[in-house]
Amino acid sequence: MKNFKKAILQLIVNGKNLYMQKTFTLALCLLASICSKGQIQKKANLLNSSVVCTKDKIVVSTGKIERTWQWTGFGLLSTSLKNQLTGKEYAMPKAKLKCDWDLPGAISEGSSAELIDINVKEANDSGFSSQHLEVISTIKYANAGLVLEHVIWVFPNAPGIRTQLRIKALSGYSPEKIRTAESERIDYGLKMSVPGARAEYLPLNFSVENSRRYWGYYNNPGGRYDSSRNMLEEKVVTGFPLFLTEDINWASGMSVEYNNGQNGVCIVKESPKTVNQAAHNTGSFYSGPNGVSVSGWGLNPDEVLSDRFRACWATWTIVWSHGNDGMQLALKQFDRARYPVFPERDLFILSNTWGPANPDGSQFTKEDFVLKEIPAVAKLGIDVIQIDDGWQKSGGGPGAKNFSPKYTNGWKDIKDAADKNGVRMGLWVTAKLSTTEELNKNIDELGFISWKSDFDHLATRTDYEDRIKKYRDVMKHSWMNTQFSLCPEYDDPRYGWYYFKEYGSIFFQNIQESLPAHLTMVPSNVLMHNWEMTKYFNSNKLQVMLQNPKRVNSDRSDAPQHSHSYCFAMGVPFIPCFFQSAQNLDVQEQKELKNFITVYKKHRETIFNCYTFPIGDKPNNKSWTGFQMLNEINKKANYLLLFRELHNKELKKVVQLKFLKGKTVTFTNVETGRTQIKKAALDGKIEFSIDKPAEYLFLKYSIMD
Repeated sequence: MKNFKKAILQLIVNGKNLYMQKTFTLALCLLASICSKGQIQKKANLLNSSVVCTKDKIVVSTGKIERTWQWTGFGLLSTSLKNQLTGKEYAMPKAKLKCDWDLPGAISEGSSAELIDINVKEANDSGFSSQHLEVISTIKYANAGLVLEHVIWVFPNAPGIRTQLRIKALSGYSPEKIRTAESERIDYGLKMSVPGARAEYLPLNFSVENSRRYWGYYNNPGGRYDSSRNMLEEKVVTGFPLFLTEDINWASGMSVEYNNGQNGVCIVKESPKTVNQAAHNTGSFYSGPNGVSVSGWGLNPDEVLSDRFRACWATWTIVWSHGNDGMQLALKQFDRARYPVFPERDLFILSNTWGPANPDGSQFTKEDFVLKEIPAVAKLGIDVIQIDDGWQKSGGGPGAKNFSPKYTNGWKDIKDAADKNGVRMGLWVTAKLSTTEELNKNIDELGFISWKSDFDHLATRTDYEDRIKKYRDVMKHSWMNTQFSLCPEYDDPRYGWYYFKEYGSIFFQNIQESLPAHLTMVPSNVLMHNWEMTKYFNSNKLQVMLQNPKRVNSDRSDAPQHSHSYCFAMGVPFIPCFFQSAQNLDVQEQKELKNFITVYKKHRETIFNCYTFPIGDKPNNKSWTGFQMLNEINKKANYLLLFRELHNKELKKVVQLKFLKGKTVTFTNVETGRTQIKKAALDGKIEFSIDKPAEYLFLKYSIMD
């Protein structure tokens, strides 16, 4: 039966001439007969996740979230969305639409569809995601000349699921009729958004009391470095019922919040969208009387091909409870299921040779400098030395190509020095102009490479597919021995913050010691942006830059008034990038950093697997602020980093912590070993003390209750 249905599917999808059209009709009749007898029925289980498909319904469950789709004859329509831990149902009793998606000019509410097949299998995206159940429904729109795949990823024990559309053109498809992107119309002098193609729909109830939280992160983080420019944009909208439609075109995520913000549904666009860079057809969120619609297929009409399916931007749907803290945690839990991390591949302290630049860093790619820097960083305990732009034989910058080493004996002398000192290698490349063959050859010669992938520009669907293929081919060539750090600098369409992270992490801000002036390191500004990033982003996917505070230009920064360990501590919840030269440290500075790094490395793998949250007040150079790192597996191995900023005058401070209401907690200073037991108030607040400004506390804590 399985092979028979597969053969029918092939005939339907590929049928083009009159003979094949007759075969197509016969195939549909045969398939309709199969479906009418209830034989399109599939079940699958993976740990505590499950999928049940019948001829008119799909029900998926992760053990924490359950979602149901109904086959309507026009497509699949979401009819139920439950938080399985609380029993809360979030879908309206009757959805107003007939299908979760549309395509103006081709697929509308009245477009009849044929459900060709439903396939369920266990998958992990070739090792680039966590193990999950994958449900693919193949649907044909004959009048539009399109066949569509609706894809669901069901991760065991995750608080959310991932959905995605894939599309392929058939005979009769006419791109001239199609509108995929957003547009505008003028109504009584007002510019109003006209939705593009809908990629996802949730029948959430806006007739009861609720609020809507929208958020997104900015592109070009180096360009946002002064204290007036945040990395995070966040807006909470209140008022109900919704009679008019809210359209938000800058956000990557939204949260619909009920019961005074205590529970709700979070929706995230897995796309390169950022607040200030819409990238390629990433769409908008629309909240209105019918529920939530998410537009943006990520394809222009002429990018729909007839020889293969092309993927649209995916969407995450996540349920949560316990207020905004619970929402942050659920988002990070799902993000980590979607984009797993591997300590053996992704956990290291990185040194990058561009760090001491003023502003040209290519001078530090000379062989004599690199051979001196390798033992210097190894002495501190740094794991990877990454040679930035200038190691290649050809010129540098955006046009750099021909990536082979310029050194006298190729990689031999540098590789020998790295092996002798127990240091692995990293290299800079241009994302577009480097070739798979070049990258593989360098990995083969060096054994491990963490790539800094720079100067990308992703304007079309082909650009994204080319980059995906390159990164996947290289990582498969040397599995677990290479990864990419993606650079989001400059205001070009690149990767966003919820996309492309299966290939490594994101290289944050190119902050410098001296020049250019607008990138001069100011500790409070660095801490502010790091702090903001941890609210809705997993910190172990972010490489943050750690400068030498004593070499920073004191006319433009108060960095020299901060210790090396204070500045390094700001990177502890992340992937620390030593963006400076170890050769510039004096003996006392070397000792200070080595001592701190030695302590940090005893705890870093546990910290790497924690979920990090911002705590205290937003950094402004006079606040108590910091990070809380939650370990879900081992409740005795959680961490706090608290900073008393330079201009703060409070010796003691009551800090609001997360998930500790009324708990008795043991705190251990990881540097001194001193232990204290504190009782959290019923709202989770605990008092701490730091003797001097521009100092910090690095604490491990365990819950005694």
